[in-house]
Amino acid sequence: MDNSLKDQAESKIIGAESVVVAVSKNSDLDGLASGLSLYLSLKKLNKNVKIIAKAPTVSDARLLYGVGEIGKKANSKNLVIGVKDAIKNVDKVTYFLDQDILKIIVHALPDSTGVREGDVTFESSSTPADLLISIGYNNIKELNTDIAHEQEINSNTYIINVNREKPIKKFAQIEVVDPASPSLSETIAGFSQVLALPIDEDIAFNLYTGIASATQMFSPKVARPETLSTAAWLLKFGAGKSGLAQGSAVPGVLPDQSLNQSDTQIPTRPIDQIQMTQKNDEQDTTPIEQVEREGKADSDWLKPPKMYRGSKSFDIES
Repeated sequence: MDNSLKDQAESKIIGAESVVVAVSKNSDLDGLASGLSLYLSLKKLNKNVKIIAKAPTVSDARLLYGVGEIGKKANSKNLVIGVKDAIKNVDKVTYFLDQDILKIIVHALPDSTGVREGDVTFESSSTPADLLISIGYNNIKELNTDIAHEQEINSNTYIINVNREKPIKKFAQIEVVDPASPSLSETIAGFSQVLALPIDEDIAFNLYTGIASATQMFSPKVARPETLSTAAWLLKFGAGKSGLAQGSAVPGVLPDQSLNQSDTQIPTRPIDQIQMTQKNDEQDTTPIEQVEREGKADSDWLKPPKMYRGSKSFDIES
């Protein structure tokens, strides 16, 4: 493994203030389990983190921790003001500062009813993420489609893509792959082990569940020796002691499963097969879809606060 990329990935995770974990909506229980595990681990690092994934089925939701966090906004701080029937009633929008109060004037079109209080809506939006960790994606188009309506990503967002196979065309700054792995959960377990990410009983249980599901109850036709080492590593961290494991119908997780670490040696999962590759600057890649900002030059921004225009904004007069 390239230690420089390992250090780079570790540095990006530690330094990120806002993180998005995106799980391919083509993923099954294994993919969701891996994404939720990473989400819970980053929460233990006190990161402002959000997970974007397909809503699980009722049966899958009962097998995993953290499913209630899917789609939740992470500390949304930006105010979005909406105006109904703006095309019919709004001519333009201007603003000015009255001492420390920002006043926004919505000018009515001639012969229109104008904007009334009931036409104005308020909502919050999330700030752009510093770090995006995508799981199970093979191309940038699929990633754009899944996150475009849920999270603002800008050109400064650093992307780490985790998958079992290499994409045909690299789109992330770092690609983390384990071609021989039978599951995304095993790959995420290796990624977590390499970077020494936090792990507890719930996280370990999610990963164990994902591996068990993907390997058909650790079938020898699917599992590899490293898979069993990974499962033992997860049991060491209490996968079998978590609340869901007690009485769980998940293959391989038994209510009476226990581990005495004082007299049982758990093999450390081999991590040499986890590959990290870096995107070359000269590669032709498609940027993450983002809201286009238009408007005046930097010198004309209102300071404070700065005013930005979105792609559908009305004219702003100074």
